[in-house]
Amino acid sequence: MTQHSMKDNVVTYRKVLLFWLPLAFSWLLMTFEGPWIQGVIARKPDSETQLAAFGLIFSLQVLIETPVIMLLATSSALSRNHQAYRVLWRFMMGINILVTVIALLMAFTPLLDFYLGNLLNIPEHIIEATRPGMQIMVLWSAFIGYRRFHQGILIRNGKTRYVGYGTVIRILVSGGVAIGLGAITQVAGAVIGAYALILAVGAEAIYTYFVSRPDVKRLLDTIRDKVKPLTYRDALKFHIPLAATSVITLLIRPFIERGLAEMPDATQALAAWPIVFSIMLLMRSGGMAYQEVVISLNQSQQHHEILRGFTLRLGFGLSIFMAIFAFTPMIAFYNNVILDVPENLHDLVLLGTQAGIMIPLLTTLQSYLRALLMLTDKTSPIYQAMILGFVVTIVTVWGGISLGLHGILTASLGLTFGQIVELAFLYFVYQRQTNPLAQYWQSLTPSVGD
Repeated sequence: MTQHSMKDNVVTYRKVLLFWLPLAFSWLLMTFEGPWIQGVIARKPDSETQLAAFGLIFSLQVLIETPVIMLLATSSALSRNHQAYRVLWRFMMGINILVTVIALLMAFTPLLDFYLGNLLNIPEHIIEATRPGMQIMVLWSAFIGYRRFHQGILIRNGKTRYVGYGTVIRILVSGGVAIGLGAITQVAGAVIGAYALILAVGAEAIYTYFVSRPDVKRLLDTIRDKVKPLTYRDALKFHIPLAATSVITLLIRPFIERGLAEMPDATQALAAWPIVFSIMLLMRSGGMAYQEVVISLNQSQQHHEILRGFTLRLGFGLSIFMAIFAFTPMIAFYNNVILDVPENLHDLVLLGTQAGIMIPLLTTLQSYLRALLMLTDKTSPIYQAMILGFVVTIVTVWGGISLGLHGILTASLGLTFGQIVELAFLYFVYQRQTNPLAQYWQSLTPSVGD
């Protein structure tokens, strides 16, 4: 659908809901991966240590992969023709080689001990449980980069359903590998998690490669048009701000883990926090998917008013559901039946989840305001707000722990306070603009003769 035809249609709450649901479902599927694997690990011997180690493996691998995460946006925006595709393919391969070298150094040199031991102060037995999984996953970031590069081409050509199909494949493979290894082997839990992740993302990368072949061929057959040739400098200039945004977001988790490592019950806190964090991710996934909805549908004043109303309904609905989950026997069922979390971690998971019930609402409101700023070409405040929220989160967590407050409680409240400050900054910047969307809507109006 073109922007003009979309603008001519009346947007209703039902249309917004139907547009949002597939995106939310894709996000939700991705967030299931962590709890699925954690449920297997929790049923294996030495589950506390292995849960903590898996949480560290996953957070560290995600941190290493930050330069490649936004290759999807870069590929989608810049893959215009044969020349641009060739430049971006080499650019992608260069970044993939860089992150693979970093992963190799982290897995096979004392760099892992320095990062986890000296910087994060993680107990030695957890570091040793982390090392095998890091070695198994050295190609994780390269697979992610290759997959997201080709997903960007699919999205540029309107084939978003294939991205969803790839997510389904990834979840089925990771779940199947985790359950299979957990049932028939005596492999350590964190190692099972590492095998499940690397095989799943490898399968998704292969699938994405094959389904994107027709679109890649079409690009290769497209000769250079009147558009200025893409250079490596252009690609870098476009990609770096996006990668910086990912770095800021993903640094929060290891900084929180650094604070939790200072607790007297560090092993329990580090084992419980990945479970709490994955619950938050599940509950806020619908809000995280909402940014693309606002960008795509906000085509007029009428659309804007409908989206604003839907934003509030969605945000409060998600937080209310999380409150019901956290303050009813649902969370006990989740801990006992779904994950089989060790009994001594139940209270920690409960406390952290209950303290974070505002996060789905705040995430939805953030997605809405970020989208409005993107539409008006005001992207720098988004990075500034993220940095401010990051600082508030870390100061709250470390400050609270140094004052003797409960680590898991402080971590959840730190994330909440950080998001509140970030949201307030975004709102302040947006409100300072005069009719910020009017010019954008005007640009969508067809000229005479169209």
